[in-house]
Amino acid sequence: MQIKEVQEKLKISSYTLRYYEKMGLIQPYRDENGYRNYSEEDIHKIERIMFLRDINVPIEDIKDILNNKVTFQDVLENHIEKVNTEIESLQYIKNMCEDLKEKNIPLLDQVIEDNQIGDKKVKKRDLKKVFDYFKKDQTVIIGTKFDLNMYFRTFICALITAPVLAFAVTKYLQMVHILEMETVMNHIFIYLILMILVILLSMVSISYMCSRQNYIELTDNKISILDAKKVSHLKLSYLVLKRDLTTIMENYNWEDLEYVEIKLVIQYGGIGMGTSKTMYYYLPNYIFHFKNSSSKSFLEWNNPKAAYQILRNKNIEIVTSDEILDCFEQKELSVYDFFENIYHKNGKNR
Repeated sequence: MQIKEVQEKLKISSYTLRYYEKMGLIQPYRDENGYRNYSEEDIHKIERIMFLRDINVPIEDIKDILNNKVTFQDVLENHIEKVNTEIESLQYIKNMCEDLKEKNIPLLDQVIEDNQIGDKKVKKRDLKKVFDYFKKDQTVIIGTKFDLNMYFRTFICALITAPVLAFAVTKYLQMVHILEMETVMNHIFIYLILMILVILLSMVSISYMCSRQNYIELTDNKISILDAKKVSHLKLSYLVLKRDLTTIMENYNWEDLEYVEIKLVIQYGGIGMGTSKTMYYYLPNYIFHFKNSSSKSFLEWNNPKAAYQILRNKNIEIVTSDEILDCFEQKELSVYDFFENIYHKNGKNR
């Protein structure tokens, strides 16, 4: 059976099938042309894998079941223990929150300082569980956002460097006899020219950086999007300096979001100065599909797991591969290390 036939029969993506193959769960036969041919045994094995993934059994445990290293019952027993631990933790948090609400404590600081709910003493580690739970709803930025503080640091460094550069240029001009008189005015004149050039370059730099802004901001209450292409460079630069971008951002409620699609994008670029080495980056691409039929796409460079977590907390439907889900659900490896262990892109270029 060809891969398209398997997709139609089992309602599974080709991406997921290839991922199962890469992880060593299935090994379909290849014909002379290199096409995959799935046997009935392969189909049965894929059905079992899909069922186990539906109940959130980790890939490694599935592999052990298929290789007869452990029994299905043993895996279920361990899985039930993990699920029970999560249920107990959530139930504990629920009880704590109900107790806090019942005591009608007006200020959060009162609980933190006294470690007490009414007349009941509470351990700090117990309160931490509650606070950590609520920390999940935080502000998460996905995409490219301009860092104004970095610009100002660069600008200040340029202003400090300008006098030194002015002095060096003046001395050079004197050496080649373009400036015959060593006067203070010569230094001031060159310094002013260099200052103007620094300011002009800074303005061009900030305009360029502002024009590249394309990000989505996820908060507990709303979703905000900034697309620099819809605003003039001059207006955008002004609003960045004013630190007021809210007037040009598109705002949505969480109810407006239909589902989110996550795809893996592998990008590469040079590393090091004067070298031709290539560094591959594994970047999750978040595609937000809104109920008004519009969709917005953002590459996440900084903290893709945080973005995934807030979507889970908001019960948003996430359409992605098992490979990406496994990456986000595990805690041992970074996104880079997880996918590098699968694709070995950078290992091939070392």
